[in-house]
Amino acid sequence: MNILIIEDDPSIQVLLKLSLEVEGYQPKAVGSVAAGLTELESGHTDIILLDLMLPDRSGFELLQILQRQYKTVPVIVLTAKNEMNDKILGFQLGADDYLTKPFETRELIERIKAVMRRMKVVVSTEVIQIGPIEIDKRERSCKIAGQLLKTTSKEFDFMWLLCANPKKVYTREDLLDQVWGYDYYGHTRSVDMMVNRLREKMRPNEHLVATVHGSGYKLEV
Repeated sequence: MNILIIEDDPSIQVLLKLSLEVEGYQPKAVGSVAAGLTELESGHTDIILLDLMLPDRSGFELLQILQRQYKTVPVIVLTAKNEMNDKILGFQLGADDYLTKPFETRELIERIKAVMRRMKVVVSTEVIQIGPIEIDKRERSCKIAGQLLKTTSKEFDFMWLLCANPKKVYTREDLLDQVWGYDYYGHTRSVDMMVNRLREKMRPNEHLVATVHGSGYKLEV
């Protein structure tokens, strides 16, 4: 598996590369957003490890670019920024996981494995049609009543999960685990924020994502 490390600290680059190589991965390290985008153009990146503090542009800016051009490539953010607002913004912009420096390389390896397991999940078919919804996992596109729904990576994963299991009620903790793969230790407001944004995009079909009071969310078709 090819892992792209976008990190400007040479010592951290070396540490990450050695740790990943021991696990059998094929890491490549670059030190800027521009170099990262150049490497992504090769089409051989399976997952990105992204520092937020980079010399040419911020990691937040890169996350926005990735959502437009490389939204199928998962991203784990590695940063010294520990503020909750930064974490929430990172997830809103499409990050799949978030590790605050300093961290144990063993934990990073396990998070990489968890993210890649989620990317490989197949629910018997790559296209689901349910009620007015048609969702295509191959193209990562979602249509409601024939109209394209523009989603972020997290919003798409959320919709796919609900469509693949239409009778199931997902708690906020379930969604953090299965969509983000990250334990918020009780902080679940980012789930509600994402659902509110998604419902705005879905109007007048926002009722399709139903709130189950006291529990969580489910698909209502």
